[in-house]
Amino acid sequence: MSKQCVFITAVLFFILAVSPALTQDGLPALIKKMEPSIVVIVTYDRNGSVLGQGSGFFVDQEGDVITNSHVLQGASRAVVKTADGKEHAVQRVLAEDKEGDLVRVSVEISKEAVKPLPVSPELPEVGERIIIIGTPLGLDKTVSDGIVSAVRDVPAFGKIIQVTAPISPGSSGSPVINMKGEVIGIATF
Repeated sequence: MSKQCVFITAVLFFILAVSPALTQDGLPALIKKMEPSIVVIVTYDRNGSVLGQGSGFFVDQEGDVITNSHVLQGASRAVVKTADGKEHAVQRVLAEDKEGDLVRVSVEISKEAVKPLPVSPELPEVGERIIIIGTPLGLDKTVSDGIVSAVRDVPAFGKIIQVTAPISPGSSGSPVINMKGEVIGIATF
């Protein structure tokens, strides 16, 4: 009986010791899988000068991109730069929620070049691990990680997700991704 107890304890210890390592090993693979879905959005004024930039992600196979409304604010035109470095014109705004600071735009891109991210059908749990991939301070493909620290109900607005992952200017529009590779929110700075 005591040999069984020692064996079970040893197995449990091994599982607990190895589990975090497995999660860490899976993170680089998850990031690599997500990167082709993330875009940099560069906006221009009427004179062709750069106004600013933000991040976004493909949400469907048609090439539609989701980002924050303020990323496009005041722009005469915008382009998205994909992971392969190619630029594609933003054609038009398909839908906008100004209060929620969200916009969906169509992009001139071939369907073969699009890798959409799935959106989670469920709200995340507090403590759930997340990553954010975006372009803070103009640094492409920057990854930050953290956890969901709160899910809050804001009257007259809805649910917001608070995370511990750091974000900076340029992170706006970045997807907040769970460990299943699903979008659970959009970073706003």
